[in-house]
Amino acid sequence: MSDTKTILPAPQYVQLYSEISEFVLDRIFVGEIYNDDGSLTPDAQEVFIEIADRVDAIMSDAGLRNEMDEYEEIIRGDEC
Repeated sequence: MSDTKTILPAPQYVQLYSEISEFVLDRIFVGEIYNDDGSLTPDAQEVFIEIADRVDAIMSDAGLRNEMDEYEEIIRGDEC
């Protein structure tokens, strides 16, 4: 875990973990990833969510934070 925090704007943070997660999904998923309309298949969506949760945790452990997470911590009093 990193003691240094880098706070990213929420859209940038989501874009980063989403693109990393999609890259991993494309590399590991066996089967159809996308429906005819371009959306993820239900099975691929389930795996994507698992990957995204893990990528989010790795990013957080590395000190990358979402600005909204920081805001929520202040409201909850985690910073005190």
